[in-house]
Amino acid sequence: MKHLLFVVLATLLLSGCGAMKQPAAQVVPGPRNAPTAMRPPANAPARVDKVNLLLIEANRLAGKVQADELTRTQAADQLNVFRLRLVGDNRVDDSTFSTYRYLAVQRDAGAMTQEEALSRMEMKLRDWRRIWPQLTKRPVDPAFTNFLMRLYDMPPLGKAAP
Repeated sequence: MKHLLFVVLATLLLSGCGAMKQPAAQVVPGPRNAPTAMRPPANAPARVDKVNLLLIEANRLAGKVQADELTRTQAADQLNVFRLRLVGDNRVDDSTFSTYRYLAVQRDAGAMTQEEALSRMEMKLRDWRRIWPQLTKRPVDPAFTNFLMRLYDMPPLGKAAP
């Protein structure tokens, strides 16, 4: 799990170092830059875990960052489009993504080290873990935040009752 955290976050947002070892990324089928590349795979089972779909897409984008086809910020923006199509917006995921994107911008600009970015993202996730029990009007599925919780080896936020 720690290796997965390093591969996805460090490659996608934080490092871009060509010397990193990364397992083969799962690629969503479809031609390059086609809108279908932003949707879940057509052959995916109906009840596929949204967190896993986000992980697959993040891994695909991480490969593009590593190949210098995208910046970290561009990859973050594409992941955001994917998450909005997959689960829609909600205040928890919107706030988490805002931090995620900010860290990508800072890393692209060379204004923050990998360690600082990892630490800040972890702090944001810990804040949500602390706030969640008292949060009123919880989102039904904070999938993006739970995707990052999984990468940081933290328990997911619970789902709200429908």
